[in-house]
Amino acid sequence: MKKIVIGVICLAGFVQAQTVQDLNSLSAYSNEINAGSARYLGMGGSMGALGGDISSIEQNPAGLAVAIASDVNVTVGLNTYNNQAKFGNTYETKDNNLMFQNVGATFVFKPNAGNWNRFSVGIKYSQENLDNWIRLGRNENIRTSLVDSIGTTNYTMNGYQDQVVGFKTKMSLNFGATYNERLFLGLGLNMHETQYDNYIVFDEDTNGQNYRYDLNGSPYSAIGTGVSVSAGVIGKINDNVRLGLAYHSPVWYGNIEENYYADLEVSENNYVYDLWYSQYDRNSNGRLVASAGFVLAKSLALNLDYTLNMNSSTKLKPSGNFNTVNSFLEDNYKSSSEVRVGGEYRLDKFRLRAGYNYVQSPFDELSLAADMGNGQAGTYNFDNAIRGDINRFSVGAGYDFGGFYLDAAYQFQNQKYSYVFGNGEYVDYDAGDVYLATIPLHADHNFVSEIENKRGLFLLTAGWQF
Repeated sequence: MKKIVIGVICLAGFVQAQTVQDLNSLSAYSNEINAGSARYLGMGGSMGALGGDISSIEQNPAGLAVAIASDVNVTVGLNTYNNQAKFGNTYETKDNNLMFQNVGATFVFKPNAGNWNRFSVGIKYSQENLDNWIRLGRNENIRTSLVDSIGTTNYTMNGYQDQVVGFKTKMSLNFGATYNERLFLGLGLNMHETQYDNYIVFDEDTNGQNYRYDLNGSPYSAIGTGVSVSAGVIGKINDNVRLGLAYHSPVWYGNIEENYYADLEVSENNYVYDLWYSQYDRNSNGRLVASAGFVLAKSLALNLDYTLNMNSSTKLKPSGNFNTVNSFLEDNYKSSSEVRVGGEYRLDKFRLRAGYNYVQSPFDELSLAADMGNGQAGTYNFDNAIRGDINRFSVGAGYDFGGFYLDAAYQFQNQKYSYVFGNGEYVDYDAGDVYLATIPLHADHNFVSEIENKRGLFLLTAGWQF
């Protein structure tokens, strides 16, 4: 049984900090993954009606059936991020790492069985980096003083850090069939894994001496595995126009294992600060993807995808342990849209690609009592709290050596959102007797920092068609 509910929400105008961190992890457990071959991401991940590339099954499993030759490819990626956090002042954090992004293989069989003229089997393994680090500096506006018989004690916010280290992976086994070169069908079975570690600390200057406090429930580490299914169809209207439709089920995660440090009441008025363990289940969002593609003389290909993210299926279980969290999700976590557009131009053996994504935030506008970093609390409406809209731009190029090919792509992502923190319990784990500390003046409101997150992803794919 879960010993601590990592997402307890108070609905009286403010949100507890640990809840916000749990909500931030929603994308880590979501159905979709921002990963794939350089060709796929170079076209903005917009291949739902075009297919042909193993990574296109992320939008429509029927894309596997479009392939006319067997193919294997490996993609390596360099991930970068840069956060600018504004809270009284501006603080910047950045990092980068190199990782295998995608490995895929397509095997095409031509049995000459009448109109069912081609069958395909595909396997793909993708990995997305989740690392992120929000760091706030000293803020003289967030301070208070206590006068007693000993003297005056001054408390000043001396920094705040929220660091995530993790990844999500998705392995897909897909089957495709082609009917008369006009109808393409696909089915997929997908295995998901998420590793999510979170470390949140608050620094306080007390009469010139720095004290550090962990958010109660942090450091936090979780790992979970899940399964989903997908199905799709592509119809070739004529030699130039294709239409596609695909359904991706929610991911059903079972027995997510958590480890976290927390100060918990084990008996009446008896609190123990220790490393705790628990398990829980959760469901993610489902997706419905509609696509339209245009091909001109095998030299120009354009594609448009529209995705409806059906977020109402997102639940934490057992429900009895997460009534408040699930109620918050039901009231505020709505279905959202995503639009992708991409194209490829072929000039002899050269390929040029470009694409764009718009990902809508799934959260409704929230009204919160908050301090924006000036030391004054007020009630504000936030249309980008927790997660803001995402814009992605991509470009790519490739060269076909005749069987062997090389592709490269670069994706730039920008997201602005309001980061809510501070309204929770913080623990001095170094003290002989563990006690709870709070950011000064936070008793009845949150703090909100404006974040601009920029991410870059450079990809290089090597492949062989046979």
